[in-house]
Amino acid sequence: MKKKIVLNACGVKSLGGVKLFIEAFEYFSDLNEYIIVLYSEDEFYGDLKNQTYENKNIKFIQLTKKRYLHPFLNLLIEKDLKNEINSSSGIIHFGNFGFNTQVKSFIFVQNILPLISKNIKNRILLFFINRSFKKCDNIIVQLSHTAELINKKYIKKIIQIGEIQNTKVKTNKNNNIVCFGSDVPNKNYKFMLNVLKSLPDKNKITIVNPPNKLKELNCVFTETHEETLKVMSLNGIYFHASEFETVGLPLYEAQELGLKIVVPNKPYSKYFLSNNTFLYDYKSTEDAISKIYDAGVAEEDYILANSYSEKWEKVLDKI
Repeated sequence: MKKKIVLNACGVKSLGGVKLFIEAFEYFSDLNEYIIVLYSEDEFYGDLKNQTYENKNIKFIQLTKKRYLHPFLNLLIEKDLKNEINSSSGIIHFGNFGFNTQVKSFIFVQNILPLISKNIKNRILLFFINRSFKKCDNIIVQLSHTAELINKKYIKKIIQIGEIQNTKVKTNKNNNIVCFGSDVPNKNYKFMLNVLKSLPDKNKITIVNPPNKLKELNCVFTETHEETLKVMSLNGIYFHASEFETVGLPLYEAQELGLKIVVPNKPYSKYFLSNNTFLYDYKSTEDAISKIYDAGVAEEDYILANSYSEKWEKVLDKI
């Protein structure tokens, strides 16, 4: 018997969030289950439309309520839609929190900042997250360092879907350095620039999609994930500086392309293997420069790369 599964993607709009949702969507739609997608962003719907999903078992419904109203959507949506949701097998809320339903509900933690940061915005988000944790059946996390941030009283609700495997890949034999630009404070872009501008061979440095173009460093702007991977593959070292990551997908992608990674010693980097991973003290310019140098002189022909995947069947078994 087919299951009717509701995927609540309202509020999901970041590139990483959309990518993760689409991977989950593809998994459930390939099973030929009946899928209802709730979404709020026009750009997000465009990303879905670009895929070839000509399936009568899939319905897209746009909800235009403001983000701060999303925890109360059960009180604001039309009666017919509410009945359809409550007649489903279960609902998966992407984007950290959801709204009340009468069916099995799952909260997918895609952003750990509200669990860590104490500014006003994140305190408000944490209130709704904890409210959802209390009422949901299960909490979906990707990796164990995220599970460790969740109150222990919810430990029995946690489902970890992220898995890491090791694969042997050929090392990119050059000292070119690549990194990503971002104006998100957590990404520490200014720190990265301080480090990169202190290196001698600036012509070997590429910044992908920086907030502003820089004259002294190579800047490349990409529009697709495939273009981004192609740029990354031309380099031998990937430099990362984020304080927090739920997963840190670029780190895994860089390793799979044969790049050595230089990354701060933070909880999200604990999964990486030491022979091709160069950990530096967080926000230490001197140590970051030192580890970039160490990566440049390392001479391994092959590296053991971490490959990340998500096992959504763990969630399906609970619905």
